[in-house]
Amino acid sequence: METVKATVVELEEKHFIKIESGDEEINIPISEDNLNEVKSAFNKLVVRIKEGEFEIKLEDIGQDLFSQVAYEYITQLNREIQEVRGEMEEYGLVED
Repeated sequence: METVKATVVELEEKHFIKIESGDEEINIPISEDNLNEVKSAFNKLVVRIKEGEFEIKLEDIGQDLFSQVAYEYITQLNREIQEVRGEMEEYGLVED
């Protein structure tokens, strides 16, 4: 199983979880509600799930609120990625 690196970044006073997946960067907003950006990030993750098993690992977990929120978010996201991957395998939708 591949490990994909994630970090908490701040851009223009907004906080994101930045996931580095190959040549692509996936940004999930965590300091504001932006449904379109979240949908876009999840669509990219679904495409990535089809390519192979992976787990997201948060680098440099700080004690600040955004780092703690990101850690919990990624913990849940990893569970959901495994569930989706299993369902995709059942229906023959993965590329392994």
